[in-house]
Amino acid sequence: MSGITKQFGLVQALDSVDLQVQSGTIHALVGENGAGKTTLMRALYGALVPDRGQIKIEGSSVVLNSSAQAIRLGIGMVSQHYGIIPDLTCLENLILGAEGGPWLNRPEAARRAESLAQKMGFEFHWDRNAAELSPAGSQKLEILKLLWRESRIMILDEPTAMLSPADGEALFQSLQLLTQEGNTVILVTHRLPEVFDHCAQVTVLRGGKKVAERAVAETNPVELAEWIVGRKMEDQPPHAPKLGDSALVIKDLTVRGVRGNEAVKSANLTLRQGEMVGIAGVDGSGQRELIHALIGTAKVLHGSMRLDGEELSELPTSKRIERGCRLIPEDRHEEGVVEEWSLAENAALGLQRLPPFALSGAIDVPGRRTRAEAIAERFHTKHGGLANPMASLSGGNQQRFVAARALENEPRLVLAFQPARGLDLAATRDVYDGLRSACEQGAAVLVVSYDLDELLEHCDRIVAMNRGELFQPKPGDERDRDAIGCLMVGAG
Repeated sequence: MSGITKQFGLVQALDSVDLQVQSGTIHALVGENGAGKTTLMRALYGALVPDRGQIKIEGSSVVLNSSAQAIRLGIGMVSQHYGIIPDLTCLENLILGAEGGPWLNRPEAARRAESLAQKMGFEFHWDRNAAELSPAGSQKLEILKLLWRESRIMILDEPTAMLSPADGEALFQSLQLLTQEGNTVILVTHRLPEVFDHCAQVTVLRGGKKVAERAVAETNPVELAEWIVGRKMEDQPPHAPKLGDSALVIKDLTVRGVRGNEAVKSANLTLRQGEMVGIAGVDGSGQRELIHALIGTAKVLHGSMRLDGEELSELPTSKRIERGCRLIPEDRHEEGVVEEWSLAENAALGLQRLPPFALSGAIDVPGRRTRAEAIAERFHTKHGGLANPMASLSGGNQQRFVAARALENEPRLVLAFQPARGLDLAATRDVYDGLRSACEQGAAVLVVSYDLDELLEHCDRIVAMNRGELFQPKPGDERDRDAIGCLMVGAG
């Protein structure tokens, strides 16, 4: 890609960007949210046409006016926003648009699908509706779509954002096998360990311009971080939390899963005021159901949940929010925003009954706008105006906005599910600093993340979750990555 330039209104998204990727390698593309990474990849995928620039594939110039053209040339892309249709089965989603003819041989399609899944180390129930998939499962299915279409150039935008450490490692092992077969992978990521562990080259974008391109072996994490943010990242001093009384007390909690099973089994956990506790576990271990039970959207079979001494079980979600419960949801698109609504309207979601968003039972439009401005400013959300739809924001900026909204109106309990999903280094630190600030004001914070290193860096303590049960690390193992990893898979 040479001289790729793209402007949206007054915003210069890409400014004469060059990108050269060697075949049969994994090439990292890194940069802050809004740096232009996704825009550049959408140009390569034919999803948008650049204003200027040239694209060559294997030495031949190509003009990509549509994704269909790119797919025919062997280019595939998995974006952060999945294209899974919930009412279709996993198999139907996999082959949709690439059936190969008017007649479908389902047994043969299922055999090929299973073969591709085994190659990648994935497991699916092909005849079940995709609505049953977790976000991580949806991501895996999107990756399999590329193999189904025999893509030779694979663009993966934050592919491990929803995967456990074990699943992430398995994915990269499979990608290495694919590159050995001649396939090429362009990895858009914010996780620097992925760059240094798995990639041959790295390109850095900042403000729509290419600022560096190096062989990974010729740079280091400190230098790469400075290129990404444009300044030196200062080390954070160790934090000593000031803990108060018990805030959240969970006793013998059992929660029903979507298939009627016991997804959470007799869980016990106490969070104190001022404490940030992380839950580590592979996807599907019960974290989702635990968070939904706490916010009031999952069926509690038995047990209790008390916040500041008050039982939550009988309270509807609206009352829990009034009591200070806040949620950074796992899937912001399904649970956190209405993309067609404005930023100002999205700022009030869940808080619309509370001042300053409401006045005498009615929406307070000026108050809502004032708070929306504060929400956007808290984590430096880049936007073109509060009247613009949420869909106009990049994925990372949507995440900043949703995370900031959860800290509004003096929260008492923040339930943060993948709070830094899709965020760059600086924004991740900003969000966790915001959660820490809530703790310092007396709130308790419960964090679920599939990134164990993230939990170890930011949380005061960590518990592991496996098959619906919570496990405390043994004394002396509280910060031991391997020991916690064993608890995550039931080997502790």
